Amino acid sequence: MQDAHYAAYAEPAEEPPRQPLRPAPAGARPFVDVDASGAVDPNAYPEPKESTHKVRGRSDVLHMLFDTANQDLVISKAFYFCFYSAFGSLFPLMAVYFKQMGMNAGQCGILIGVRPIVEFLSTPFWAGLAER
Repeated sequence: MQDAHYAAYAEPAEEPPRQPLRPAPAGARPFVDVDASGAVDPNAYPEPKESTHKVRGRSDVLHMLFDTANQDLVISKAFYFCFYSAFGSLFPLMAVYFKQMGMNAGQCGILIGVRPIVEFLSTPFWAGLAER
């Protein structure tokens, strides 16, 4: 009875000798020996495929969208992108803010409606000035 109890704690049996790894087919990556130790030979691996460079580098979509961008204006474009993103996300909440400031619905509507009207009326002026 004690022998069966202590059998679980006994030394593991000796492992059978391992089979040598067969060579990899031409153009394929070599088989990996998980128990091997030492440095990896980078010459044992073939060059990556062309599609691998697209995944690791610039993708075609990003290249198509952003390659034509003027690199001198990237900082300005990033600033205006962040500015108008913040403004666009906060503008719908302005009516709630005005309401909490104690204004009635008519006053909130006038303040919210003035900005688009001013933009509509002033856009041709600023466009004409910019074209000169």
